[in-house]
Amino acid sequence: MHFVETVKGDVTVVAVKGNLTHKEDTDKLHERLMAVLKKNGCKIVLDLKNVSMITSLGIGGIIRALRAVREGKGDLKLSSVNASVKKVFDITKLNEIIDIVDSSDEAVKKFT
Repeated sequence: MHFVETVKGDVTVVAVKGNLTHKEDTDKLHERLMAVLKKNGCKIVLDLKNVSMITSLGIGGIIRALRAVREGKGDLKLSSVNASVKKVFDITKLNEIIDIVDSSDEAVKKFT
């Protein structure tokens, strides 16, 4: 699991490379997002372009991060979700509680 952070104005884009299938992966994701929240603020885009597989653990990790970000009066958006991961989000109805957009640039624009 690797992360690349890019700051665009007051929004931090966190690109994830790897699958969200194990507890270690979701723990790393949560730690990274909490560090971003403390350092850069409450507007975060999670770019999932390089995530091809997600399990219930990964979904739980995203929900846990979403809750923490919203408690900090911010928001988390997902971008660049591939078809197989999007299908999981549709089945679990995660798409009803979190904004999912086609690109990180589009997600950044939605914050403004």
